[in-house]
Amino acid sequence: MAGLVVFVVGNVLAKVTDTGTPAVWFTRAEKEKLTDYPRFLGTLKQLHEDEGLLSPMQRWHLRYLEAWQAAYSGNLAGATPLLRGVIDHAGESALVTKASALLINVLSRNHHYEEAFKLANTLMVELPQVADSNAHEQALRAIVQMLDLAGEFDQALKYAQQLDTPKASPENRCANYQYKINATSYVITLSSEDPGLLRAIAMCLADKQTVYANTLRLSRADLLDKEGHADQAVALLKRIEPSILRVGFQPHIASLHVSLAQAYVSLGDAAKARQSALAAVAASDPKSFTWPLQAAYELLYQIDKRAGHDRAALAYYEKYVRQEKAAMDDTKTRALAYQMVRQQVLDKKLKLEALDKKNRILELRQELAGKAQETSRLHILLLALVIVVIGLWTFRLKHSQLRFRKLARHDGLTGVFNRQHFLHEAGRVLQRLHQADAGACLVALDLDHFKRINDTYGHAAGDEALRRVVEICGRELRASDLFGRLGGEEFGILMPACTCEQGVEIATRIRRSLAAATLKLDPETKVVVSASLGLAHSTASGYAFHQLFTDADAALYRAKNGGRNRLVVDDGGGEPIVANADTPDTANA
Repeated sequence: MAGLVVFVVGNVLAKVTDTGTPAVWFTRAEKEKLTDYPRFLGTLKQLHEDEGLLSPMQRWHLRYLEAWQAAYSGNLAGATPLLRGVIDHAGESALVTKASALLINVLSRNHHYEEAFKLANTLMVELPQVADSNAHEQALRAIVQMLDLAGEFDQALKYAQQLDTPKASPENRCANYQYKINATSYVITLSSEDPGLLRAIAMCLADKQTVYANTLRLSRADLLDKEGHADQAVALLKRIEPSILRVGFQPHIASLHVSLAQAYVSLGDAAKARQSALAAVAASDPKSFTWPLQAAYELLYQIDKRAGHDRAALAYYEKYVRQEKAAMDDTKTRALAYQMVRQQVLDKKLKLEALDKKNRILELRQELAGKAQETSRLHILLLALVIVVIGLWTFRLKHSQLRFRKLARHDGLTGVFNRQHFLHEAGRVLQRLHQADAGACLVALDLDHFKRINDTYGHAAGDEALRRVVEICGRELRASDLFGRLGGEEFGILMPACTCEQGVEIATRIRRSLAAATLKLDPETKVVVSASLGLAHSTASGYAFHQLFTDADAALYRAKNGGRNRLVVDDGGGEPIVANADTPDTANA
């Protein structure tokens, strides 16, 4: 009887994390399923009325509750497609796991054992990945149920012991206790006063889990009858009868009447035994084959036989035999389904192992082929190593050449062209500009009173000032302009493809940027440096660098004599043009 009840009522509270009215109804429905079935039906009706407010996931949750109600009321054909829809389309792992566990229950009750065992095996494989504790425990209970049906009682008890009863929620705690007690009863003989059984009953009553509490109390009544305490069994059954009838769970109603009939037989009260047995038949589907119906027909046959009602006894005996045969056939079908699924799992495992062996053989062959090529690869690696060494040596040589070339071409302090390379490059660029008939400007730049910085702050400060001056000038120059240090604090700038006006504009920006900048030589030293500039243009001076530089230098000399911090342009006519100037000597450092 206990196995039959386990067959039916395995379920778990869903976690509801949504907020709002729909979530409240779902929470209420989950709590009321096994504590107050009539109120559960009312809540389910309310959810149907508010279905338009539900999210897609909540609608699948509603389908799950509909399937649970259908299974609870015995409408297994209606529950099955609902659960398949949830499993195939819900997409939320916890809900899918719970629907799978409930479908196992429905399939086994409907005698579709092969599919139920396959689904249970799938849950066994997926169980370690089920993170939701409620779904995990419901899956465990479904696995325990199917192992009990398969006769694998030790395995069932092993899984039942994984149910975390002390830490479970009130809705799960009672179910876990009941499944543990049921699994234990197949391995060892329990007594009606077993502490675990009594503790489980008390826990279920405290948690208001009436269905599970009645399951356990029906089991205890059977134990009392077998132990010779039929009067206590009747007293217990009569005490729980109102609860069972109020809940309306059909398997419990049939089991209640059968247990009463058996107890009355033990007490010798044939009339009450017959009355209870007939009530069990009335509470059962006559077309089905269940343990209560089989036991009721057997009791009616024995009672009428003893009373001398041979014709009635024969009729009940024929019904009993049909029930017994159907039960035996069902047991064989269940055992065959379990063996088929077990063999399928084993075949799949063997195929995977065979495939692994083939892969290993292929790997070994590849390793052997690799060994055959290893020697040639070593030679190739050695050759490659030689090539790499030569390449590195060549790279370092080339790097050194470039470094020396840079050192030969660039000023070591400021990083711009040194005098020799600037003169060479300027001459080459001017020759190309001459051929293209494009103008060029040459600027000679000299820092004003730079000697004061060296004398006042030292040569290290002077070097830092030169680097900062080059940095400021570089920001104003174009990418095509040539910039070189001609010596000391004097610099040269060649601007290719540049009109005189453009050259004056760039040179002016440089002069003003220098005059406006405060050079921070160290955390405590700040100086201002100005510069005098002389500009010559190819239109007046031609493309010979020597002439351009001579004219630019002459213009620079006039800028110095004219008061410094100014730009003087040589126009080739003997009189310089002061392009721009600030108040004389305003930028002295």
